[in-house]
Amino acid sequence: MKISSSAKYALGVFAAVAILAGCSSGGGSQVAPSGPSMGSNTSVAHSNHFVPERPAGIARLVPLSMLPKGPTHLNGRVAPDIARRGIYVSGFSGSPTAVQGFRKGNRVNDPSFCSTPYTEPGINGLAVDGAGNLLVPAGTGAGAGNLVVGQGPNMCGAQAASIADPYGQPSDASSANALTGVIAVGNIFDNGSHNSGFGSISLCTVSGGCTVNLGNPTTMFEVAGVAMDNSGNCWASARDLSGLPTLTYFAGCTGSGVAATGYVNGDYGGIDIDASGNLITIDSGIITGTSGNIDAYSGCNPACTLLSTSPMHGNAVFGHLNSLHNNKFATGNFVSSQVDIYKGSAASGFTYQYSFNNGTPIGTEGAAYNKRSPQ
Repeated sequence: MKISSSAKYALGVFAAVAILAGCSSGGGSQVAPSGPSMGSNTSVAHSNHFVPERPAGIARLVPLSMLPKGPTHLNGRVAPDIARRGIYVSGFSGSPTAVQGFRKGNRVNDPSFCSTPYTEPGINGLAVDGAGNLLVPAGTGAGAGNLVVGQGPNMCGAQAASIADPYGQPSDASSANALTGVIAVGNIFDNGSHNSGFGSISLCTVSGGCTVNLGNPTTMFEVAGVAMDNSGNCWASARDLSGLPTLTYFAGCTGSGVAATGYVNGDYGGIDIDASGNLITIDSGIITGTSGNIDAYSGCNPACTLLSTSPMHGNAVFGHLNSLHNNKFATGNFVSSQVDIYKGSAASGFTYQYSFNNGTPIGTEGAAYNKRSPQ
């Protein structure tokens, strides 16, 4: 099966489309990949309703925009270092867009305080590496894409590198250090030249480009999330040819991978890894017609042990942990175009806390903390 190089694919709901859809700028026609049907398109009215109340008795004396960009004492207290810490947010669009940087702990629904000085089209998920560099997988079509690395550790740094992905349209990425090491890039669909048009993982470096492509035709028809741990092992969250969710484990990020056992997610979604090596996975809920879950597992190499299942506040495909105790998890709610914040752990599960939506993109997809989890 060969995927048209002119099509662009959004994971999740974007512009009132519920199942994976092709989007083009200017309201062009939507293109779905050939192959088995994975569900019907459902009209969803765009909602931008969440405006949280400020806690009683708390007033903002200094606007966020006037806070200094580094640590300093303000009225005897240390002001947040918003230049180095925050949450990156992306949305899928047919035209180039910038990634926005929001303050962490954004209960008062402040707008973004920075945006990347570069723009990219077709951004699905995004990630931060262990050095604080931003990973932006972008796709102009199923046959052409690239990964942009934004300079860290400060928020919204300059473009440090752009790596062409010759294998397909990137959807997600993971790396311990994107500027010096290997980057695992998940491709929604391969361009047909390597894995017969199925989804895949590209292994790339800044110096050498993308030179390895991993796939499994049994488990990886359509890829959403990818994760690589600090030991160099890879996982891909996907749907198979029948539309069922799968998790594929690649020991050492090599070979054809094996299907993880004990994996009970109802749909595909992003993957993150906590400080203990547990996988935090998103069940987007698109197939089941629910809001989905955050499911945590130990192992999955390839045998998984389910640690917790937590209902999500709204549908999301991508999300990431914070660095401090891994006790916060941010997801991009693509139906309500907002970021949902959860608190908890892999062992205890995650509980919804609040959302913010002031200036978040329509069809919000990616959400990632800077700093990220140690893994």
